[in-house]
Amino acid sequence: MKRLIITALLCLHIFGSLAQEKLLTLDEYLAIVKQYHPLALQAQLNTEKARLTKRQALGGFDPKLEVDGDRKIFGGKTYYDYLTPEVKVPLWYGVDLKGSYSKVTGDFVNPENKTPKDGLGYFGLNVPLGKGLFIDERRAALKQAGIYATVAANEQQQMMNDLFISATNAYAEWLNTYLNTRVYEDAVKLAEVRLNGTRLLYKNGDKPAIDTIEALTLLQSRQQKLNEYQVLLTNRTNELSSFMWQQNLTPVDLANVRLRPDTLLLQVRPPDSLLQKEAQAIVSQNPDVKLYGLKLDQLEIERRLKLEEVKPTLNLNLGILNTGRNIFQNFNSDWFSSNQKIGFTIAMPLTFTKQRAAYSLSKIKLQETRFMLLDKQNQVAVKWNNYRNDYYNLDRQISLNTQLQKNNRALLNGEEYKFRLGESSLFLVNSREQKVLDTQEKLNDYYTKRIKAIQYLKWLSNTF
Repeated sequence: MKRLIITALLCLHIFGSLAQEKLLTLDEYLAIVKQYHPLALQAQLNTEKARLTKRQALGGFDPKLEVDGDRKIFGGKTYYDYLTPEVKVPLWYGVDLKGSYSKVTGDFVNPENKTPKDGLGYFGLNVPLGKGLFIDERRAALKQAGIYATVAANEQQQMMNDLFISATNAYAEWLNTYLNTRVYEDAVKLAEVRLNGTRLLYKNGDKPAIDTIEALTLLQSRQQKLNEYQVLLTNRTNELSSFMWQQNLTPVDLANVRLRPDTLLLQVRPPDSLLQKEAQAIVSQNPDVKLYGLKLDQLEIERRLKLEEVKPTLNLNLGILNTGRNIFQNFNSDWFSSNQKIGFTIAMPLTFTKQRAAYSLSKIKLQETRFMLLDKQNQVAVKWNNYRNDYYNLDRQISLNTQLQKNNRALLNGEEYKFRLGESSLFLVNSREQKVLDTQEKLNDYYTKRIKAIQYLKWLSNTF
């Protein structure tokens, strides 16, 4: 259903009638970005990567089948002929279960390798009592894969947040340019009316010729400003279209499409619950900060693995033997004491130079990441405070400039009234009017900056 809605929006906004401007709200725009943008689709791959990474780690516990066979015949005599299939099952805590069946025949078989006529079955286990007792590579890989699932989800969220902040900045700039373009479109129309009126007054002998030049200069100046904004609006629209893609992974071309932004966005404010949050609360939920915490968890597993390697290898092999393929046939305590196979392996370097160095390096990596985490936490806290201060300041500036705009309009109305009474000049009227236009541009700029500040607050708090 969601896909159908977004497709309908694309059809409505992108392929609608060119004769009328179609409204494109920020929510609709971000829905299209989330659904079809290549970076959004790339972020979704992280979930599959995490699943396959865990599956790969689980492969370390897959049972393994080995078959060892050999035969030697010379001079018509069979020296030996043996076949030994063996199954190994890795378990948790580094224990390996092993079962095998051997059958050896031949004229020159070593006595210790001889088996009963029905073959010899074996079932046993390998237990690490030294290195690998608490953690080994396969257990470490599985634990790290479990953490990576959270890392992947976190990275996916951060990629989407970064994409959304770039997309909303493009939308805000498009909105700003659209508003200023409309301001100067109206200003040009007003200047044209004023020029025609001034020319008529000049023909009737009520105004001097210099006033027509003043009116014409004003019109040309505003036409020039309008042209600049029209070109900028085209560029802003192109930047907006770079975030909009279709279902078949082709970019949307807005060159011949008339869209208008949602001006109600100028009045949107963040919820008080967001603004009242302290920096420490924001730091704890920021994806970048979480990523360093997860990296520390992974490095801690690596440190434990390296510490485990600074131990001698001591593996104990315990097993029982039985004639034929049924290992547990006639099995009892007396049978076990008479049909068993026990062995051990001890190995260790004399200095552990390599292992101790690797362990020390793992501790340095941990410390480096802790330093990076502290720095990232501080950066996020500073940015949060700065963006929140920017928001409050822009809110005040908007209030001040709104009142200033009202005052400038009042002054303009007064100047126009005096002009009609013949007590003012066209130059003063134009100056007052230009002040209104400049204030409106400044007000639009403040609105745009406030929209961006709100989006950055959402970006840092992971609330897009």
